[in-house]
Amino acid sequence: METIVLFGAGLLIVRAGQVLYAVGLCRSKNSAAAAVRGVADLCAAVLAFWAVGAAILFQHHNGLLGINPNLLLGWSGMTGRHFFYAAVTLMASGVVGGTMAERSRFLPPLIASVLVAAVLVPVAGHWVWEGGWLARLGFFDVAGASVVHLSAGVCAAVGAAMLGARTGKYNRDGSANMIPGHNVPLAASGALVMFAAWFPYVIGSAVAQGLAGNTLEGPMNVLLAGAAAGAAAIGVAHARYGKPDVVLTLSGLLGGLVAISAAGGRVGSGSAVIIGAVAGVVVPLAAVSLDLLAHLDDPTAGVAIHAVGGLWGTLAVGIFSPGSFADRVTRFGVQALGSVAIVALAAGLSAGLFAVLRATVGLRVKEADEYDGLDLAEHDIGAYPDFQQTMIKSYHLREA
Repeated sequence: METIVLFGAGLLIVRAGQVLYAVGLCRSKNSAAAAVRGVADLCAAVLAFWAVGAAILFQHHNGLLGINPNLLLGWSGMTGRHFFYAAVTLMASGVVGGTMAERSRFLPPLIASVLVAAVLVPVAGHWVWEGGWLARLGFFDVAGASVVHLSAGVCAAVGAAMLGARTGKYNRDGSANMIPGHNVPLAASGALVMFAAWFPYVIGSAVAQGLAGNTLEGPMNVLLAGAAAGAAAIGVAHARYGKPDVVLTLSGLLGGLVAISAAGGRVGSGSAVIIGAVAGVVVPLAAVSLDLLAHLDDPTAGVAIHAVGGLWGTLAVGIFSPGSFADRVTRFGVQALGSVAIVALAAGLSAGLFAVLRATVGLRVKEADEYDGLDLAEHDIGAYPDFQQTMIKSYHLREA
């Protein structure tokens, strides 16, 4: 049990990487807001999982939906296993805020993170990890490519679609404008921090589920999938733009990590390379397509990384897991069914929540506040006061 606690503590480093990544890909006038929202989201998600999420995830009476009253508000005490899955849930809760960055009010993504930690991931996690109906069908996802990443990516996509794009992102003729982040090295550092923390994530997930054999090849598969994805993303960017694009490379690398989370050590190293390489192609292409064609404004490419990467990784289990051709076809069908169910669950819950929030507290900040930046408008602070004009429309500052 002490081992699983250590894995969970290592996994929490992912949250630091997520904050660095989101801050780097935001403009400087929104970077303090991205940082504080990452911290607030973590606090809210932990409390939501403790209060309700654990009771849903660890109930053993209903294969579809139920609750364990002994775990409500941590009534019977929390163990190291509960701690590990709380840390896993935090990975999902951190996706929504980055996708809705630079134009959302403070409260909506925070409440969405509560939904993710209290209901969405626990319900999907029970289906897959704790004897739910998908587990009984043979669905396999060792570290949550579907439970964590696909569900969070769908939630983020719904939120971004209902929130709308940043002002000036799209033109009347349908073309898109590039809005670069203010600190790409910071974003790259965040991606590499997440890469390092992915090893305790995948290994700890296997240990938590009693899959001792999955821990043998899991670490090497994570390393290979991430490397293959990053290399493939560099190739995609060079083919499209004639030079390696930094942001597409980072999104491809992270997409490869998400994709291998489903199979972990269940597949061989050659399969891990293929899974990562495919993710390194489809995730950057999905990020570009969502931007240029679907007009889904996503500053961190979170929807492509988590939803697309998670879906591919989940389906890849059926393609690359050992067994006969008939076994793989059957397994692929189960993986596809589970993916559809989790997408439907995430989309339904997210659409309902964001519709209520839009009708009550509202989703967007005022256009003038978006122009000034959320650092000033929402938090009365500038991330770089020595380099920014801090008195733009200062009516909203405490000192005014």
